[in-house]
Amino acid sequence: MPQLDKVTFLSQFFWLCFFYLGFYYVILKFYLPKISRILSLRQKKMGFSNQGMISLQQENHQVREDYQELLSKALTLSKTLFNNFFSQTTNWLSTNATTINKTQYQKVNTSFVQSLGETSLSQNVLFYHAGKNLPEKLTFKILQDNLQTFKKQQASKKSQNLSQETLKKTKK
Repeated sequence: MPQLDKVTFLSQFFWLCFFYLGFYYVILKFYLPKISRILSLRQKKMGFSNQGMISLQQENHQVREDYQELLSKALTLSKTLFNNFFSQTTNWLSTNATTINKTQYQKVNTSFVQSLGETSLSQNVLFYHAGKNLPEKLTFKILQDNLQTFKKQQASKKSQNLSQETLKKTKK
């Protein structure tokens, strides 16, 4: 075998060690310092980016808290302003409505009440005089109809009163 020849073995071993040691020296002196600098630079960048990420997360959290606080303040302020304007408007409306009813519609209201009274009186007088000559079933039917109309009027008055009370409650 020519690889194990005693004459050429020593020269082959010498050149093998020379190239391997030379390669090791070049790697040790040139490439390994560059690689270590790159690795340390990467480590520093990772540290800075982690710190930057943490600071960005804290800043993001602070911005969200400030936004929520600002939004809640704005909503409460708008709610109070809306309630104030609504109460002022309802007060203005109720005072103007009562003054208009007292001043401008007083004649209309009195004439309406007089016409209601006259109508009611004429119906009662007619019923009183006609009731004597009418048969008993017809008289009972007229009384029943009058009672039903009276109930309807009372129900409409109650519904109007309830609607006015709800308006007063909403004003408060």
